Amino acid sequence: MCGITGAINFKNIKENDKEYVEKFNSSISHRGPDASGMWSDENVVFGHVRLSIIDLSTGSNQPMLSHDEDIVIVFNGEIYNHEEIKKEFKDEFVFKTDHSDTEVIIYAYKKWGIEALQKFTGMFAIALYDKVKQKVYLVRDRFGKKPFYFTTVDDTLYFSSENQAFFESGLIKKEFNDEAIYHYLTFLTVPAPQTFFKNVSKIEAGYYYEISSSGMSKHKYWDIADYLNTKNSCSYDEAKEQTEKLLETAMKYRNVADVTISIALSGGLDSSLNLFYTKQNRSDEISTINISYEKTSKFDESVIAEKYSKEMGVKYLPNQISEQDFIDWIEEYLSISKDIPTGDPNTALMYGISKIVRENGFKVLLVGEGGDEIGGYPIYDKLVKLDKYMKFIPESLSRIITKLPFPNKIKKKVNSVLENPVYARRFIFGFSENQKSKFWKKNKGYDSYKIIKKISDEINIDSKDSFLRKVLNVEYKLRLAELLLPRVDYPSMAASIEARSPFMDHTLVEYSASLPWSIKMKHGAKTIIKDIAKDKLPEYIVNAPKVGFGMLLNPFLQDTMPVWFKNDILDKNSPIKEYIKDEFLEDIYSKHCQSKNYGYQLWILYSLNIWMVNNG
Repeated sequence: MCGITGAINFKNIKENDKEYVEKFNSSISHRGPDASGMWSDENVVFGHVRLSIIDLSTGSNQPMLSHDEDIVIVFNGEIYNHEEIKKEFKDEFVFKTDHSDTEVIIYAYKKWGIEALQKFTGMFAIALYDKVKQKVYLVRDRFGKKPFYFTTVDDTLYFSSENQAFFESGLIKKEFNDEAIYHYLTFLTVPAPQTFFKNVSKIEAGYYYEISSSGMSKHKYWDIADYLNTKNSCSYDEAKEQTEKLLETAMKYRNVADVTISIALSGGLDSSLNLFYTKQNRSDEISTINISYEKTSKFDESVIAEKYSKEMGVKYLPNQISEQDFIDWIEEYLSISKDIPTGDPNTALMYGISKIVRENGFKVLLVGEGGDEIGGYPIYDKLVKLDKYMKFIPESLSRIITKLPFPNKIKKKVNSVLENPVYARRFIFGFSENQKSKFWKKNKGYDSYKIIKKISDEINIDSKDSFLRKVLNVEYKLRLAELLLPRVDYPSMAASIEARSPFMDHTLVEYSASLPWSIKMKHGAKTIIKDIAKDKLPEYIVNAPKVGFGMLLNPFLQDTMPVWFKNDILDKNSPIKEYIKDEFLEDIYSKHCQSKNYGYQLWILYSLNIWMVNNG
């Protein structure tokens, strides 16, 4: 895991571009504290900072060149199946390293061209320069696990793993993207290629860009929609058997590392499976970490996590945090990472976990992201029923019902159901279009629901479960790619930790996506995953109710958040007031003080405001 930077201009690279790339490296040094390097010629400057995970020797430092020096590469991520790919080469190439996955990428490209991407299992952001063909390829992995930003100034394209590199180097000035801020207020993120800055873009998940003297073109090499549009007519037993086989392979790959591994263990199903398979695949020291909050007992899973860790004979790192600990993590994290607003407060918890893991001598952390998408969220049953019922409620009746004088808590839920399209409800994490129309002060031409509809409309399969297939397409392309995966990558890399998501293995996801929901949720959410776990995990884990990571934060959101909100937004000339009407900010604060039900919404606004302040 590392950070990559660079500058590309096939007319001629400028001398100060080397200085910019050097400054980019300094800006993202936390992503790779073990080594730093640069390479350049008349067309390209590549930079790299390294966090050593596989092949710890200096021979694997980057930028890396092929044996004949025709190919130059910088690479952030891991190719877990690099040893299998290397066997396909036989004696075709001369390798300079022992088992570097970076060098395997070089020779995979030499053998198969850009189609080599189809062979890679892993997470990656790649910049590859073919000196013979005079082309540069910029590649982002299938799910968007690794960030990849770029900007263009005077015909030169600059890229970096973090967009702050462009600003801190003095290359360009910051200018907020109003449309991105508008969408953030609903999704807590903005979909690629947009970013929160007008003059910066990001490469979309599953795409590569080809750059030459003729210009730049972009190409899609993988799409989850292709698998969601595929019917799989297997039986339940066949689905379970194949899912288990693919899960075992995914877990085996995520345990490939020349350093020790830790596991974020909530005590839930997905993270416990991570521990089970890690114990099977590794014989060195393994640790688990669990965070509990001193003000919360109802949602505390630390007892389960500790019990299972002891049963598995691994090092357990318990941490009960105070509210001040959480505050310290927020402030420290925000001072390091300013690329995107921290719309999800769980990001601060992930940063704290990563810090503790690093302090205990570990570099790799396994997380459970993607497990619910494989097995299905409990809310999916409710969405299907709601979709069915809403077809019988005329729009005119919906408008009348929303105006009835319900109590605040009930009115909030009723409005959420009746004001918003069914396909959008799952992804309104902040504010609806109706709410934004009342408080948004800038351009009125934006529409966040169109983004969801565009993604959901990519699913055209004629099947009984087509609605949930549409939902899952949005899950992967919007919620996971743009919110949950950055929530893992940014805070973990800020602490110089590589986080891996075994359930986000593309072969596992492809197969699961093709399965009908009548199989995946045969007996409710995550039926197949639970059945796989029954002969691997204790009953007290398999049958435990699902508890969200963020449940720990309820006391903070209820009691502390309104104090911060008042002090930093209401009582100051805060930058967010350029976008949101004062009366709305006052109103939502007042509603929370009365009901304690709006803490999450206060956080969404607060984190946006502090991001603006930090980028001012």
